[in-house]
Amino acid sequence: MSAASSFPSVSVILVNYNVRDYLVHCIQSLKQSNYDGFLEILVVDNHSFDDSVATIRTQFPEVKIQAQDTNLGFGKAVNRGVADTSGDYLFILNPDTVVQEDTLASLVTYMEAHPEVGIVGPKILNADGSLQLACKRTFPTLSVALPKVLGLSRLFPRTKWAGRYNLTYLDEDEIHSVDAISGSCMLVRRSVFEAVDGFDERFFMYGEDLDLCYRVKAQGYSIHYYPRTQIVHYQGESVKSAPFDSIHAFYQAMIIFSQKHFSRSYSFLLRKIIATGVYVRKWVSLLGEWKTQILSIVLDGLAVLIAFLLAIPLRFDDFEPIVSSSGLVPGVYVLFWIGMNALFQLYSRYLFSYSRAVLSSLTGFFLAVTFTYFFKQYAFSRLVILVATALITIMIPGWRMVVQALIGKGYFRPVGERHTVLFRRKTLIMGTDEECRRITQHILKRFDTGLDIVGCCDRKRPEQMDQLPVPFLGFVDDLRAIVKKYHIRELIFPTQSFSYQEIVHIMDLTKELKLTYRMVPRHRDILLGQASIEEIGDYSFVNIDYPLYYRFHLLTKRLFDILVSGGGLLLFSPVLLIASLSGKLTPVRFWGENHSTFRAYLLNSRYPILRFLPLLWNVFLGRISLVGSRLVPESEPDPHPVCRPGITGLDRIRTVDLDDQEKEALDRYYLQNQTFTLDLEILVKSLVR
Repeated sequence: MSAASSFPSVSVILVNYNVRDYLVHCIQSLKQSNYDGFLEILVVDNHSFDDSVATIRTQFPEVKIQAQDTNLGFGKAVNRGVADTSGDYLFILNPDTVVQEDTLASLVTYMEAHPEVGIVGPKILNADGSLQLACKRTFPTLSVALPKVLGLSRLFPRTKWAGRYNLTYLDEDEIHSVDAISGSCMLVRRSVFEAVDGFDERFFMYGEDLDLCYRVKAQGYSIHYYPRTQIVHYQGESVKSAPFDSIHAFYQAMIIFSQKHFSRSYSFLLRKIIATGVYVRKWVSLLGEWKTQILSIVLDGLAVLIAFLLAIPLRFDDFEPIVSSSGLVPGVYVLFWIGMNALFQLYSRYLFSYSRAVLSSLTGFFLAVTFTYFFKQYAFSRLVILVATALITIMIPGWRMVVQALIGKGYFRPVGERHTVLFRRKTLIMGTDEECRRITQHILKRFDTGLDIVGCCDRKRPEQMDQLPVPFLGFVDDLRAIVKKYHIRELIFPTQSFSYQEIVHIMDLTKELKLTYRMVPRHRDILLGQASIEEIGDYSFVNIDYPLYYRFHLLTKRLFDILVSGGGLLLFSPVLLIASLSGKLTPVRFWGENHSTFRAYLLNSRYPILRFLPLLWNVFLGRISLVGSRLVPESEPDPHPVCRPGITGLDRIRTVDLDDQEKEALDRYYLQNQTFTLDLEILVKSLVR
């Protein structure tokens, strides 16, 4: 930040509420600005509880802070901030934004060349690279608001009569004079802001920007949309921790606006339309929040229904049980299994848990048998129930695995916070410098990010290709072709390697590819994206809880080991017998638990699956497990395994070189996160690697 008398001074006002990491990134992007005039940054903190104030004071001591003792709302907080600044221009900015290096200079230069403009705003992109519609708007008169409330603006966005609210019929890459721009990023002349007495503080959140633009235009100034510079806005982050209904707050703001600026009779009619919109939008929003749960119930119900429709013909002709019971069979069983799934929390916390889906299906079988014992009218055939249960046990967990696979390929957005080892999102690292290599190594050595780093991309070919931890896939100019060829779903930008202007430009160029974009702020080991801040630094697991040692987990793990190893030994017994008779089995001693060792055999084969096949006998005896900690030969030092060694494990499902400390960290991670689902994923990943 520098001072130069030939350039106007700018005061940046940031209103923060519990978005610390986004705020830090926003300030970092502002500090990278190429603006040559005096620039001051002021943060008005609306009583955050995420340590935002202390973080900013530590990392950015030059930034001014107003720490409020209550949540003032957006408009009132901005007014307080403006009173404590001195810039010729006010740059009002949301903290969950990333600003290009040229944004301030471009906006100020435009304002200086157009004195008739009171407020200007840039092109604003969503986190997926699409245009944020609120960056250019029309005042919500009745003819403008009605298509918006009825949803017609989404159906016919390119028509003037339906797309007037967000001006979607205008070219988003052309400069336009508009009624209003978004308060998430606007440059305002201080003289104009003070002439209209700033924001109307009756608007707590939403609508205050619309009202300000209305009053500025009434003073004879223009409002311009200027898309020759862009920012990224992670919309709605502050609202997540706000103690109020954001949808209701938005429509209440529209009612206040109509009462203030339109005639009484006109305002009354508009209020009624808006009130209707509030209730409709709330129900739509509620259904949107529940849509995943509703769809899960429907799919589970269909799975049970299809299972019985396939099983009934094995015992009856013409679906006799359905006809004789007037549809109660299999209707009763559909409700029965859905209720059982609900008890196992498959429609809430464990939506995509394969293990719970299997256990719920099997538990449903035993309870179904008990149910038919007491209600003879439903006891039509044990064979049908047995076959239907087998199909249900495959289909209910099966569709969940299919959905997880499709999420990993980018066909659906991730649901919840669960990351799988098996179905991960193909990810491209943007850059090849030392910082990119460091970040890539961190992600490769963690198995809880849900990311599969397939390669890197840069402006030019790196000089030392052999030092790259992942393959170099091509150049930035060929990014679209790279994304399509390798089925990339996410791009990670270290902001030390790419400028914010380059990042935003790439997002804009690839927005129709429906990618997820993440940024890694300078000197921060976090992935920052829409609704997601994930730590990617070194291992920092705290030994608090060890689910592996729960009796339930020990029992299910041992039963799984016995069933799989026993079945494998029976299935491959001819192969093992021939190998033994032909002398292709090599004796080896491995370290086990509690400093003990055990004798095992390996098959002389270049295929890992065949080479470790004889170890199934040791699994059956309980010396090792299918999935566990490192399997270390006795010739090496005792690794002091934290749990029973396994044929495979987290350290063996990726082709990444790990040192002993990193392998131990993975063992401890497994110890703290072991589930039947995780074991299943590791096994499948080991087979398909």
